[in-house]
Amino acid sequence: MKNIKPIFFIFFLSILFSSCSTKTYMFTSGPRSGVDFTSGKWLLNELDSPKNQRDKLTAESLEFFKKKLGERVSYIHDVNGLLVPRKISFNPNKTKLKELKEGTGFDFFINISTKKNKSDFSSIELYQSDNETGRNEASVLVEIYDLNLQEIIYSQNVVGVARKTKDESVWETEKSSKLLDNVKFYKSSNKLMTGALKKILKDLDKRSVK
Repeated sequence: MKNIKPIFFIFFLSILFSSCSTKTYMFTSGPRSGVDFTSGKWLLNELDSPKNQRDKLTAESLEFFKKKLGERVSYIHDVNGLLVPRKISFNPNKTKLKELKEGTGFDFFINISTKKNKSDFSSIELYQSDNETGRNEASVLVEIYDLNLQEIIYSQNVVGVARKTKDESVWETEKSSKLLDNVKFYKSSNKLMTGALKKILKDLDKRSVK
């Protein structure tokens, strides 16, 4: 039991201090406006996302849009009879948006892409050398299309980055035991993806008519 306790202690600390990671979220798109949530039928596309994160990020997105739209939003795999390609490219032209309108019958279309750009280190690093450097990075792009006007009405990209440098540790335990020496905690690329998505949804909420 004495050998097991420090392991549980590390797990507890990883949860408690995960928010202490040095992380930065950057909005990389230009000036942006929100949308009008008060009318129309909305369709959420399948997220272009790593498989191990897709369900979680889809649930996060649906929860947000259902709060704003109620029963007026649907997930693409829950609707029968749609005539759309498996993957919808971002920044579509008017012809593509007209085809989406004809193939879905919806008024608005939500397209989301999440990527793990770089993953140099894990969330918890044991006995790491101070000379090690690296970066975790993830990005999220959200676009919303007005299918009646054939226009992109919202587009935002956020990049989340967590870094470690030679002389910087994000968080280090006290030297209370050999097992806990030099334990450091960082934001994983998966958590950065979730954080970037939440940043965009918060931005969309702030700028939109509800």
